[in-house]
Amino acid sequence: MMWGAMSYNGTAFLTKVNRNLNGAGYLNVLENSAIPSAHLLGFGDNFWIQDDGAPCHRSRLVAEWKAENNLRCLSWPPQSPDLNPIENVWRDVMLGLKQLRPRNLQELEDNVCNIWNNFPIRKCHSYIRSMPRCVQAVMDAR
Repeated sequence: MMWGAMSYNGTAFLTKVNRNLNGAGYLNVLENSAIPSAHLLGFGDNFWIQDDGAPCHRSRLVAEWKAENNLRCLSWPPQSPDLNPIENVWRDVMLGLKQLRPRNLQELEDNVCNIWNNFPIRKCHSYIRSMPRCVQAVMDAR
């Protein structure tokens, strides 16, 4: 499993994570990937984290750390891929992998990293700009 960050400014750090991510593991992702990604993308300390409310995201350890570090988090419905622009990036990564056909785990990881690190910023722009339309469509569908 991989964790990645994206914004209108492009993609940032991609981090391999333990498949059974717990609160301590997610805290490690926040400290070593999410916050550095925000800085890399040019946001400094002026950013919001979007997570989907998975158990590891709302553990007491993580909640306390977020509060102590004044980390701002969007309130976000769980399992809402229609409202998450990074899902479009992951879809494009998967389409790229289908073309590359990695033969083993190392090739898979290398290909994912290569696709991610070379992801076109224009696509990030498009996916972020589409959000008002996506939100409206979800509201219209109730």
